[in-house]
Amino acid sequence: MSSSADPGNSRRQATRRRVAEAAARLFTTHGYAATTLQTIADEAGVHVQTIYQAFGNKVTVLAEAAALVVAGPSELATTPPPERAWVTELFAEPDPARQLALYAHEMRTVSERYMGLLDVMRVTAAADPDVGTFLAKAERGRYDGPRHITPALAERGALQPGLSAERAADIMYAITTYDVFRSLVQDRGWSGQDAEDWIAATLARVLLVQ
Repeated sequence: MSSSADPGNSRRQATRRRVAEAAARLFTTHGYAATTLQTIADEAGVHVQTIYQAFGNKVTVLAEAAALVVAGPSELATTPPPERAWVTELFAEPDPARQLALYAHEMRTVSERYMGLLDVMRVTAAADPDVGTFLAKAERGRYDGPRHITPALAERGALQPGLSAERAADIMYAITTYDVFRSLVQDRGWSGQDAEDWIAATLARVLLVQ
């Protein structure tokens, strides 16, 4: 019997998601240090021992909570990024400018979901080495999107002359950082759509053959 048809496995997955969702809410609202596993268990409606058995420790709960927030409500936290629906749509898109626009849209929606939790992790990382290690790993993982997109653009001859896939990935990584969205939307009062459109247009202008 496959795991997807196993009622016990389905229940375990549902419980993990409920715990991760509860943890994300509590960490974002109250901070990491102030949120105990018992508090998360109470919020999720499970025994705290269930969390210990499923996750082992608090930083693992944080990691899954962050992965769930980044993945979004329609994806499992455990779904590898290359298998997510928006990635499939992006690589099926024949127009390079539209591909970059799809990436900008995804980064905007992730930013809107994730910035609160990211702020908590940044503050906590200074005092908690485990959180610092996870946060550094998560930031390295953010580079994977551009790193997989730009070689395909290079192979199609879509990048500007003299622009390597690696340098193009670096530029994408910098322009689509969560803090760029925050600066435009929260600090400068842009709408989320305006920020997304500007980032998409900027990526197309600096990366693609015109």
